[in-house]
Amino acid sequence: MKNTQLFQSLPFLKVIAGIENFDADNIREVALAASGIAAAIDVSVDEASVRWIKANTDLQVFVSSLDPKALASSLEWGTDWVELGNFQPIYDRGAVINPDMVMTWSQELVSLVNGRAGICVTLPGILDLKAQIQLAQELEALGVDLLQIENISGDISHVAPIQAAVNIPVMLSGKLHLDNLAEAVETGAEAFGVGAAIRKADNMTVYIQALQDSLQAVRV
Repeated sequence: MKNTQLFQSLPFLKVIAGIENFDADNIREVALAASGIAAAIDVSVDEASVRWIKANTDLQVFVSSLDPKALASSLEWGTDWVELGNFQPIYDRGAVINPDMVMTWSQELVSLVNGRAGICVTLPGILDLKAQIQLAQELEALGVDLLQIENISGDISHVAPIQAAVNIPVMLSGKLHLDNLAEAVETGAEAFGVGAAIRKADNMTVYIQALQDSLQAVRV
């Protein structure tokens, strides 16, 4: 894997600007609020935004998409991490997603990236626990560097069993905010993705700092 910076001190915080957010001004606002506090930002496949963030902040950049080719192309802009997911747009359309789909996309992504960046793959939260664990282990064997676990319902009891079943870091994302972050940390996850709560905050910088302070208390 090209990039190991995020794993030097765990857990880490990823601020999520949004996989379907192509509002350049908003993305920059979120990035500036997170710079110097959070470890990373998650953005859509938008060249101008990625290049701007790399030039103007200290954040590691995750680019999220369901298109492996688009993710691989983003490496030319300075992307640090390519992330397959999240799958909420698929759920919102009423469509289904299964492990075979995720593995097919992931195999293509691993081949295209070829070690040039970190690879994160999301486990579909609509799968039962057994299926998520099996998929997590298959993705680890494939060479994925980081797994993202979806918090769809607010019940995060599935996180610890998945984390225990693999030897690569896992990141919990979805429905996280300042009031439930401590509970999320107790799952053993090594990273946390927070989006909506940050973007809704009256002062994003203050909110991100509060999240980071919560993680700092348990950082190893």
